[in-house]
Amino acid sequence: MGDIIRTIMMAGGKGTRLRPLTLIRPKPMIPLVNKPIIEYTVNKLKKSGFNDIIMTLNYMSTNIKKYFKDGSEFGMDIRYSVEKWPLGTGGSVKKAEKYIDDTFMVVSGDVLTDVDFKDVVRYHKEKGAVATMVLTEVEDPTHFGIAVMDRDHKITEYLEKPSPEEAFSNVANTGIYIFEPEIFDFFDDKEKEVDFSKDIFPEVIKQDAGIYGYVFDGYWNDIGRPETYLEATYDILDQKTDQNFYKTKMEESIGKIGNIWVGENVFIDEKARIEGPVVIGNNCTIEEGCKISRGSVIGDNVSIGKDVNIDGAVLFPNSIIEDNSFLNGCIIDTKCLIDKNTVVENGVVTGSLVEIGRNSIVRSSRSITNNMKIVPNSIIDSDYVLEAK
Repeated sequence: MGDIIRTIMMAGGKGTRLRPLTLIRPKPMIPLVNKPIIEYTVNKLKKSGFNDIIMTLNYMSTNIKKYFKDGSEFGMDIRYSVEKWPLGTGGSVKKAEKYIDDTFMVVSGDVLTDVDFKDVVRYHKEKGAVATMVLTEVEDPTHFGIAVMDRDHKITEYLEKPSPEEAFSNVANTGIYIFEPEIFDFFDDKEKEVDFSKDIFPEVIKQDAGIYGYVFDGYWNDIGRPETYLEATYDILDQKTDQNFYKTKMEESIGKIGNIWVGENVFIDEKARIEGPVVIGNNCTIEEGCKISRGSVIGDNVSIGKDVNIDGAVLFPNSIIEDNSFLNGCIIDTKCLIDKNTVVENGVVTGSLVEIGRNSIVRSSRSITNNMKIVPNSIIDSDYVLEAK
């Protein structure tokens, strides 16, 4: 069978920290530079020769199935294992056990990374490991699982999301694993919620079954919060991570400088100023006097009026930004209307179908849920959130 092994891709999470973006789609389907987050990993697997994927789904599973179907359009063979209720990282993989008869890989559908999958598999085989965990150094280990290794890189201690006092290491679990089928010996047969980090890895370590760490110092971003989502966007545009992400690049001209990637059927007024890196999707209109600055991503079918200033903001498809508005470092979901003379500050996230009336200001880091209408002349300095049922 060689290196061609199956990959289980975990794509079932709700992504609550990215609400309201995850109210109408699962987290792996959030557009990242105009294509779903999960598609970057699918493309990377394909490029590395791993084209047999089982996706584990739960929250809004049909959304992912509709997009990828059987995977043939992406040059992949994709099957699905759908959980009736969330089974946790371990439980979701256990549910897909029937597809597994040899060494297999587990990856997350909502992470952006440059790790060399083939090299991790090679390392795993060399070590004769039951499990290999890809690790990377992080500044703040409290968000992650952390590991300590011996000289041979065997993991001897592991702790999930330690408090600052408990953090004995800053080498964090990236959520990328290579397993032998023997890993299933550490589960019982009940279909229930099981977490690799809390339930399985400590047991593997305790029994000294052989779990090894592969330390990786390249690009890795666990896109869990609006700030890490924006960071991933800027890193792709700055080409800090090796991703193929857009087709045509505009030639530089007066007022159009830096890398500007554009889709088809785009109208940009000659008096609009664009400073790349910027991505503009298909069927967009950008009127005179606009300034679009570095780090901005405009989705398909977006209409931007006169004298609008967009600075490091991400606009999902089908939105309208009226004249003389200013959007800075925010995320605007699909089908929104931002009326004239409106300011949307840094870190704001709006849901879909939000209307913000003219002459309004949305203060930094605010969240506005789907289908909200904000009356003109408003100052929004608290979140507008409807509790999800």
